[in-house]
Amino acid sequence: MNIQFSCTKENLYRGLSLVSHITSKSTHLPILHNVLIEAKEDGVTLSATNLEIALRVHVRAKVDHTGSFTVPAQVITQYISLLTDERVDIEQEGKILKVQSGSQKTKIHGEDATEFPIIPVVNSDQKVVVARQDIEYALRQAAVAVSRDETRQELTGVYFQFKDQSIVLAATDGYRLVERTITAPHTHTIRPRIIPSATIQELSRVLAAIADEQIDIIVGENQIRFSTGDMELSTRLIEGSFPDYVQIIPTTHRTRVSVPKEVIMQAIKASSLFSKSGIYDVNLHFSVEKQEITCTTVNAQLGENITKVPAEIVGESNHTILNYRYFVDGLSTLDAAKVSMDIIDNMSPVLVRPMGDQSYTYIIMPIRQ
Repeated sequence: MNIQFSCTKENLYRGLSLVSHITSKSTHLPILHNVLIEAKEDGVTLSATNLEIALRVHVRAKVDHTGSFTVPAQVITQYISLLTDERVDIEQEGKILKVQSGSQKTKIHGEDATEFPIIPVVNSDQKVVVARQDIEYALRQAAVAVSRDETRQELTGVYFQFKDQSIVLAATDGYRLVERTITAPHTHTIRPRIIPSATIQELSRVLAAIADEQIDIIVGENQIRFSTGDMELSTRLIEGSFPDYVQIIPTTHRTRVSVPKEVIMQAIKASSLFSKSGIYDVNLHFSVEKQEITCTTVNAQLGENITKVPAEIVGESNHTILNYRYFVDGLSTLDAAKVSMDIIDNMSPVLVRPMGDQSYTYIIMPIRQ
């Protein structure tokens, strides 16, 4: 049956803008460029998939005729964004979708819903409930350390460990490591899963655009689903074993440094202008006597920079050489005013945490020269 419904521009555009980002650019399956519009008695569901990730968004609407149809996602999304009237009336005639809003009318050619891929349903009784703000923040922090090396698939995603009352997220590219623990009441131990980085990016984007207080996570064998009242994102999982990273997290230190986050970031960014191309090195000297960090970079072509930063330093004077990009990446995801750094020596990983927060761990491997 041909679909027919009415809804607000705001609700329709919100749903389309969320799902259209998922649509594939595949030339082999042009139907993946489309959004599936399903008019049901309780409203309209918009769906898109690239065969790896699928996103469904429910839109409140007055439905006159139920049914389903697909149209190019980018075309309808951009058109709806340009409408000036608040009400939108949509009606299907054969393989054409008629869109009317006030004095504006258009016709969009589409395809039958039967051509659209079937989106797998994640059936599982393994459910975890987590606060939206917590998972959104944790995803943003973990994403910075995901590897881009496709030869090691297990490192190209974020590792999820479901433990009693918590979820532990971890990511590493071999040069830095992030581990973040968030509270998830009533969670029981479930076999760990690895979620692809592309899914992490899309999920972060969607979570930032919704207002729901909590997210339901349904953990399947080969897929996982994140859902709220009107949104559902499902994805395939990465097969393979994530490395036993816990053994590289330092448990001791010779030097502990406390410093305001913004102050050390500014110093690192200033020094980075003179770091060696391709090495991105910054020398950090920690003086117990002077209670300061000295950031030094030398570039034969550009010059050199020395920046000194007051800090609270306990233990021994020490030094290390770090990749400034990795350092800034880790600091930029923190909301904390101050950070702590634990250093053993210039051959050992540096541990960075927000002051007084053990739920976040960021490890940076030193540059060895």
